Amino acid sequence: MIDPSMDTAPVTMTEYVTVEGLERHIEELNKKIDLLEHDKQFFSDRYNTLRDQVDNLQEWVKDNFDYIDESVSQELVDIFGLNISRDYDVTVTVTFSGTVSVPLNYEMDDLENDLSASLEAHYYSATVEADFMEDKMEIDWSES
Repeated sequence: MIDPSMDTAPVTMTEYVTVEGLERHIEELNKKIDLLEHDKQFFSDRYNTLRDQVDNLQEWVKDNFDYIDESVSQELVDIFGLNISRDYDVTVTVTFSGTVSVPLNYEMDDLENDLSASLEAHYYSATVEADFMEDKMEIDWSES
């Protein structure tokens, strides 16, 4: 690893008035770059190893959740910042009804194209997260 005491202070060009001085300085800078690249690779490898270990722990906790004491699993979640939730795809069907007033010459088959709707999903549980998006809109109509 690079020695933190290495001098990284900017230098003035008057110190390198000769070509040899400039070449020496470039060589020193290249050595520092090589050391920094080595450090970067070392820390990147170390990060990836630790990330894999946390990912493996997270999967293990999920797989063994029913067999682990709840307080122990909660401590593991808190210490390592694990996400031990499961994701499920769900389909929710919502029916709205109402009255629409249209001009006498209006084609009701155009209503699906002319109306826009948005659905706001509210949930009241501290343990459930949900994201919903509108998939399709179908309108059945009859004259009132």
